[in-house]
Amino acid sequence: MSAPTPTLYDRVIDGRYQVEAELARGGMATVYRARDLRLDRPVALKVMRPDLADDDSFVRRFVAEARAAARLSHPHVVGVFDQGEDGDVVFLAMELVEGPTLRDVITDHAPLSTRRAMALLLPVTEALAEAHRHGLVHRDIKPENVLLAGGRESGVKVADFGLARAVSASGQRASTEMLWGTAAYLAPEQVEHGAIDARADVYAVGLLLFELLTGRKAFPGGDPLRVAYEHVHGAVPRAGDLVDSVPAAVDDLISRAAATDPADRPRDASALLVHLRAVVRDLSDEELDRVPSPPRTAPESGDGAGDLTQVVGADAGSTRQLPVQTARGEGHYARTTGNRKGRPPAAAPPTKPRERRRRRGGVVLTLLFLLLLGGGGYAAWWLLEGPGVHSPMPQVVDLPEEDARSSLDAEQLDPVISYAYSEDVASGTVISAEQQPGTQLRHGTDVPLVVSQGPERYAVPPLAGLTLESAQEALAGANLVLGEQSREHHESEPEGRILRISPEAGEPLPPGATVDVVISDGPAPVEVPEVTGQPEEAAVTALRDAGLSVTVAPEPVFDDEVPEGAVVSQSPSAGSVERGSTVTITLSQGPELVTVPQVVGRQFSAAEEELSELGLVVTREDVRGGFFGTVREQSVEPGEEVPTGTEIVLAVV
Repeated sequence: MSAPTPTLYDRVIDGRYQVEAELARGGMATVYRARDLRLDRPVALKVMRPDLADDDSFVRRFVAEARAAARLSHPHVVGVFDQGEDGDVVFLAMELVEGPTLRDVITDHAPLSTRRAMALLLPVTEALAEAHRHGLVHRDIKPENVLLAGGRESGVKVADFGLARAVSASGQRASTEMLWGTAAYLAPEQVEHGAIDARADVYAVGLLLFELLTGRKAFPGGDPLRVAYEHVHGAVPRAGDLVDSVPAAVDDLISRAAATDPADRPRDASALLVHLRAVVRDLSDEELDRVPSPPRTAPESGDGAGDLTQVVGADAGSTRQLPVQTARGEGHYARTTGNRKGRPPAAAPPTKPRERRRRRGGVVLTLLFLLLLGGGGYAAWWLLEGPGVHSPMPQVVDLPEEDARSSLDAEQLDPVISYAYSEDVASGTVISAEQQPGTQLRHGTDVPLVVSQGPERYAVPPLAGLTLESAQEALAGANLVLGEQSREHHESEPEGRILRISPEAGEPLPPGATVDVVISDGPAPVEVPEVTGQPEEAAVTALRDAGLSVTVAPEPVFDDEVPEGAVVSQSPSAGSVERGSTVTITLSQGPELVTVPQVVGRQFSAAEEELSELGLVVTREDVRGGFFGTVREQSVEPGEEVPTGTEIVLAVV
């Protein structure tokens, strides 16, 4: 622990907070352990640096943000009790949370299992969701601002709401330390132009999850400017590349939460919370509890994953040789392209003539005989065995494809198959043939057949969780059409997301069929209960049981009818509101009391005027005619406290 600051140690701030010890010192403020003398309880007193406290614009913004943070009532938010100034000291009095920070957990124990990381991160996200519902953005989520009360993981508390915005109001960076304390978790839009919203907190939560699972920052480095540059121009690495225990679904969620473009992130912490819970719900116990091995310094390369894919070469478009279909069984002929003339027989070799005149006639007769014999043999082969033979076209329509092929093979005809969808003809059955049955076809003729693929059907894609626009794109890709749209309230699914569909995902439908969808309308509105006149505790319980948040007005009011501590008024007083909306209640401090003055011995007119100004009712009773007009007696003793409107009887002589 650092030595206490001499000027504040043992000093009583604002006449109420006695400084006991210094707990921590940062680039923006020093935190002290102090005792609230009025309520006799320990508190954490955060005192702004003097140079920031001298800036009037900073102080005004700081006060406004402190008041906004004080409105948060959540078990995972460090409570803000008080804010004020005491001379040169600008301070916040906050709930004292004694225990380590998330930075200590990461340093000592990370990388964590997915289950343990989620157990620490979900309360942080719940706290931010409550803040975002109240229009408050934290702007400085980091491990140092997440405390664990008593060292328990169930005691997660988020601190320092609104302070980052207050610092930016001063228009300066107080120190390199302050820049570095924030730089590792700055959203890109904070670095570029400072225009931020709830998605900046979502970005920081994504980086926290990465760090819990890997034990290292997503953008490590000692130079804050370099780190800020990486946020804008880099991308969060895959945690699974560093620690093998990180499930792919968690990695995908980190990438979405820490997307460079804010439009790609969940819109706020409530939406992120839905995704976190869904991932935890969908993962198996083995995935959640897998013990991480030591993180790798860099993703491994050359793992051989490329061997799983065959690369098509540059000549992939060239003609490929198809296997030759051989004849099956007796009677099958070599296939031709159909209706092509056969190759003519080779000419007989010339016969060497003998130069004997007496045998010239015999040679001529021999040649004529051979020509006639060869021509007759060729004609017989053409008509009986060669391509000149014809076969009738068989009946193949309505036959199974294999049976149709067999029938055409028997007639030595070549089937050429194409496929088409059919609502009437069973899959694998011939729908039509180009040639009519009985038509004489030459052997080897191509016979085009159309074979049924059965009805044309497309599986309904999964649409749950998608926006309507994304669902329409998915349906168009499946040759289907968006049908009826209905809406219903849902407690966790964001408004505009699809809850369920009909028919269900995977159901086969014909092209152009419609798919009906039910779309989330967000959480159902709740009725505001009437709590006027109830004690504070009962009223708060009733409102919270109805799903509403409660804020108590800081100033109670006088009321002659409502007892002290009960509710005088509420806003809103009735009607339906969104679940989680805030109802402000104002408490009664009972009737207003006044102290009755001494008026005996005074003239009646002066006494009546003084009592009336106090809100009392004056009644005159004359004694012996009241000639002198002097008050002789008063019905209520001087110094007694009575409610306004009380009757005071004056006896006048």
